[in-house]
Amino acid sequence: MGRPSGDELLCPEIFGPFEAVPTQLRTAIADRLEQVTAARHGLLHACGAFNALYFDYSPRLRRYTVEPDPVAFITAPIGGPLPVLPVGAHVRLTRGTRELWGEVAAVIGAREDIDRDGWTAGALSGAPTADGLDPQRVIVDTEVFGPLNTAELVERGRWLRPGGGWQDGHLTGPVPSAVRGVSARDQTGLFAAHLAGLGRPLLDLGPLPGWLLEENGEITEPAIVRAVRAAVSCLGQIMASASGLRTWGLYGRSSTESSAFGDSGPGQEVLSAVGRPAPGGRARYTALWPLLSTLTRDTERPDRLSGVAAAALVVDANLAVADAVTNRATPPAIDVRIDDRWQQGGIWRAQPLPVPGLLAGLDPLSPAGVGYTESQAPPAELSEMTAGGVPIASRTADSDGSADNPGHVGVVHMDDELLVLTVALSKSALDTGRLELGRPVLALLPQGELILHLHHDGVVLPNQLAQQQVRRAGATVGRVTWPQGLPPGTRLTIAAARAGRRLTATTVRLSPPMEIQGFGTVRWEYDPPVLLRDTGFTAPPPASIYGASQFPLPRTSWRPAVAALEHLIVEALKRDGDAGPADSRRLDGVRLTAALFGAEARSPALLWTVIHTCEDMSVLGLLTQRPSLRNGPDLFTWWPPTPGALRARTASDGGLPEDPPGQPLSRRWIRPLRRRLPEGQQPSPESRRDYARWRIEVEGGGADTELPPGMTFVHGHLKGSGPGKPWHRHVARREER
Repeated sequence: MGRPSGDELLCPEIFGPFEAVPTQLRTAIADRLEQVTAARHGLLHACGAFNALYFDYSPRLRRYTVEPDPVAFITAPIGGPLPVLPVGAHVRLTRGTRELWGEVAAVIGAREDIDRDGWTAGALSGAPTADGLDPQRVIVDTEVFGPLNTAELVERGRWLRPGGGWQDGHLTGPVPSAVRGVSARDQTGLFAAHLAGLGRPLLDLGPLPGWLLEENGEITEPAIVRAVRAAVSCLGQIMASASGLRTWGLYGRSSTESSAFGDSGPGQEVLSAVGRPAPGGRARYTALWPLLSTLTRDTERPDRLSGVAAAALVVDANLAVADAVTNRATPPAIDVRIDDRWQQGGIWRAQPLPVPGLLAGLDPLSPAGVGYTESQAPPAELSEMTAGGVPIASRTADSDGSADNPGHVGVVHMDDELLVLTVALSKSALDTGRLELGRPVLALLPQGELILHLHHDGVVLPNQLAQQQVRRAGATVGRVTWPQGLPPGTRLTIAAARAGRRLTATTVRLSPPMEIQGFGTVRWEYDPPVLLRDTGFTAPPPASIYGASQFPLPRTSWRPAVAALEHLIVEALKRDGDAGPADSRRLDGVRLTAALFGAEARSPALLWTVIHTCEDMSVLGLLTQRPSLRNGPDLFTWWPPTPGALRARTASDGGLPEDPPGQPLSRRWIRPLRRRLPEGQQPSPESRRDYARWRIEVEGGGADTELPPGMTFVHGHLKGSGPGKPWHRHVARREER
């Protein structure tokens, strides 16, 4: 069959990057999804948005206009373990000969051992699944196929009775923690796998199979999975841009309904509970679902935690806390941050300031999962991780005499799978063959020996230097052989999978090199205070400091892009990539993840972090992206900065028309970023003006041009060139249609 009748918004563009969708079409889709959200109890997941377009959901009729095939539905019987029920899946709730149809509206983690006020031990926050099962709460909307008739209302009432199968109108039970390599927490991946497998008859109701057949002459399961994943990610970003919606992850919520929660009584009680540290100044972890359950049971609206309204309430609560954190409306001298987005609707962490070095500078709305990490650390390491103000690198010597003159360690990204940090090498570390990481960082990694995979930007290292087996020694790893000629203060960017034993590290070459009077030429990025301290020469100018934290592209997918990985990805492609035209190098996301972190640490979560980062790098022109000829994962290609490579790249992808000849866009850019100001300071009028101009030029006239409170704007530019040509004008963009 062809396109669902009456739907004029489903188009091939949504199965590609968000940037490829014309502005006018984005606006029309956003308007439709706002209407759908209002008609569906004020809540819509991006997977549900895919269904709404693909099966032509009518907000006026409050049902799909394309008749589904119930054979492709997932059966959810009463009692026993649950089947895998991703968000967006169509289900049959069966009880003997009776059944209800519905669509999964939300799924959240449901591990127990949590107090009624939401307090939970830190070990639950960010914890991996146990015994291959992941307890979940599955919220089903039984009205997406139209208003229920009398018999269906009676049947739903039976399900809602005590012992009837639903707990507060939800299915609760354990499901497998991974299915065919897809994490149970990756709802987009599970939804795509369902539509490529059991749910394939549903796809035949729409145009996607025909579009894929026209593209490459065959329809494979990987091709369907890639297309559905891309569409859900694109629709999630369209929802995030809609003026009438607010988003938390991939969940969209009606702005008008959500905004009132923060000022309500329950909203204020949530903020009070989440912003309260544990006795003695320790970190406190608060899970939202049990807290909301306690707050709503005794109100006039206990039904707010039943059915789809419960998921909407969880999103409202998370948005209210996120607003308070962003606007600095949390209690003074208290650091509040999300630590786990999945478990029990979200687990928030509160601790008195200052935060430990492990969290300093990290985005408070990026879940780091440090609760579980703290619970696994030995007592000596735990004290360093939780005590406010203790630096990562010890100030005094350990028992082995290390860290007497430490470098500087800064964590730039941390989540439950990945750690990215920068380390400035001290003179003592270079002389004694050590890498100073600090006990809190080492506590995040498996015990035992580690592998240091070292890259030296612009220099080909022999195998014995490029890959070294290193041993823990207190707050450091030892037995490191450093390349000759590294000056003190040289900065490494290091990435590690938290489940793996490989430290992938690289220097970053300065362009042009920095001349320091009395010292000489510095060719790689460095930390001026460490260089000054360990050499005694005049302090280098601040222009030599390039922060690793950058302003990312909009990303609402399950795993975010991580800008700090960019240089490591390029180095891995140059070293391990398959040779292509003009000395280019290419790998798919699976092989690239293994090259970075080792095959043993290649989890689905880590894989999608790498893929999304490569996708963003492709949009920026740092890589090119092409589908595999054999319907495998997409290929990402690095091109050297040579005239021959520029010609070959131009022939393959249309080129980058605004790049100067022979100089394609490179890693040497400072991206635009919003930077937090010291307490009491305000951004200058010039910063406000530049920010507004940048948002309008990038996002169009409907963009939000107001700087968030307490933030200033740093203009994107080529490193070392000053303001110059704005960064976003060098980004390859498709013509709007």
